[in-house]
Amino acid sequence: MYYKPMGNYLIWLLVAILYYPLFSYLYNMRWDSVDYSHAYFILPLSLWLTWRKRSEIKNIYQDTTTDTKNLLSLFILLTGILMFIFSWHQNYIFIQTFSLIPVMFGLTGFLYGAKMARTLCFPILYLLLLVPPPLGILDSITLPMRHGISVLAENILFLLNYPISREGLLLKIGYNDIFMGAPCSGFRSLITMFSLVLVYVYISKGNLAKKLILTSFIIPMALFGNLVRVITLCLITFYFGEEVGQGFFHNFSGIVIFIITLLGLMGAESVLDRMRIGRV
Repeated sequence: MYYKPMGNYLIWLLVAILYYPLFSYLYNMRWDSVDYSHAYFILPLSLWLTWRKRSEIKNIYQDTTTDTKNLLSLFILLTGILMFIFSWHQNYIFIQTFSLIPVMFGLTGFLYGAKMARTLCFPILYLLLLVPPPLGILDSITLPMRHGISVLAENILFLLNYPISREGLLLKIGYNDIFMGAPCSGFRSLITMFSLVLVYVYISKGNLAKKLILTSFIIPMALFGNLVRVITLCLITFYFGEEVGQGFFHNFSGIVIFIITLLGLMGAESVLDRMRIGRV
């Protein structure tokens, strides 16, 4: 019984050594280059979610009837290792980072059994949020979001009788120009809020239906918050000039999205709780 856990620790140490250069690159360069700043807290949160299940993990580990060394887990593990080797050779960061998921699933199931893998399903899948998307895919997502936000902001401010016009992604309000750059797409705020609220929904009390409904509110709330942010930015620029609008407010206005999304989700959760109480 002594050598078995020591052998397992050695295997996990080898996995950590294998992925260390990749994570060093991600932390130092890659996530910043794709505006993926939320990824910095994904791994710590995944470890924390695993730590919260320590009692359940201990019980499964001590259960002598737990099935281990199953072929499916071994297949998943080998698939992840092959993905890592191929992507490392071809320098595909997306696939190389993604390979962590099957490696973690397969190794957990192979060493400790399928029940342990099921228990740690969410903490492992949560690591998907640290996988940096390819730049081409990221542009295909953010560009339509930037265009949609600029069109909505133009139409709303036009209905409010503000002198605004649009040329592509360039909004002109009064004598000021506002270009809808990548940060204005709201993607960073959207993925950050999704990452944080997903953990909140996972650890919150309630049935699966409630959690699914709350999760479905994350994206529309974050997009609405970004629309409010862009409209507010236009109004501040119109009344106080580009220096004020593009300065402090532009840099810190992401808090607007966070507050709106959080308040919206709290309101939705309150309504769901009242509906549940009403049915009792």
